Amino acid sequence: MEVGLYIRDYLDDPNRPLYEQLEDAGQICRKAKSLGFSAIYAPQHFIAHPTVWLQPMQTLARLAPDADGLRLITGILLLPYFSPVDIAEQTATLDHISNGRFTLGVGIGYREKELEAFGTNRRDRVGRFEESITIMKRLWSGEEVTFNGKHWQVNQAKMAFTPVQKPHPPIWMAAQSTGAIRRAASLGDACLIGPQPSWEDFRFLAKSYREEVAKLGNGSSGFLAANRSLAVARDRETAITEARAAGEAKAGMYSSFNMQESTTVDLGLGSSRELGDWAIAGSPEDCAETILRQHEEFGLDYIGFACLNMPKGLAARLEYLQLISEELLPRLR
Repeated sequence: MEVGLYIRDYLDDPNRPLYEQLEDAGQICRKAKSLGFSAIYAPQHFIAHPTVWLQPMQTLARLAPDADGLRLITGILLLPYFSPVDIAEQTATLDHISNGRFTLGVGIGYREKELEAFGTNRRDRVGRFEESITIMKRLWSGEEVTFNGKHWQVNQAKMAFTPVQKPHPPIWMAAQSTGAIRRAASLGDACLIGPQPSWEDFRFLAKSYREEVAKLGNGSSGFLAANRSLAVARDRETAITEARAAGEAKAGMYSSFNMQESTTVDLGLGSSRELGDWAIAGSPEDCAETILRQHEEFGLDYIGFACLNMPKGLAARLEYLQLISEELLPRLR
């Protein structure tokens, strides 16, 4: 099982210069490989004051030299907001910057304010998403592309260079609804389940993805990935106490973003949930048991950790990661 780090954990302080935080994140990346991590991932939101969201492509490009040997993942990029030509070129560029270590994680978006700012809406986002995937794959092949869709039009377009990875960098698709599961199985290289669904709904989504891949029989590897919230400490009580406020704040933020939709599984944003119902929380033994339970049932290939009880200060954060490295990661092997 591959394990990634949520790089926004080190880049979200609105009261400290972001260039200083990027320097700290670079030091974290330089240590991450030796600590047993295999990837870093960066999310995307816009106009989300007061919360801070550096843009993922630029952040990953900045950190690529520090993250030597680590996979760089957008977790996730909101594809319907952008021209597919733009993202195709940016993806190929970052794949070269990282020497073939880039993974494009994508989703359809959900915040009305963002969708409106980019000239789209919830009704059109799936169509824009699917057309974009088609266009990008053709551009990455090196062919000349003419495409006249409902949302995107491209006329005799040809990229001057193609990605390092062939036929293209892996495309991971965020999924928390049955429609998204079907898209991930038919159009993507992996299904990426986010941190909000309960473990019960996580199992429903994972099982649905495996069944859809088997039904399609299209040669997909059925790669199953997850980004989950982690709270780890020497003992369970400490972990849960330290993480409770952060967990409630995160739920409140996504509730204000109107993340819950009628088509998605219950994201638990409207009511209080026990931390253990949706997060990985407790001692290293507790956390390993939670993760391995999902892995044994569905063959979880990758998990990314966003840390709910991340301490302040670079030295304390490195010590926290050392605990994960020495006490949690060996249990996952």
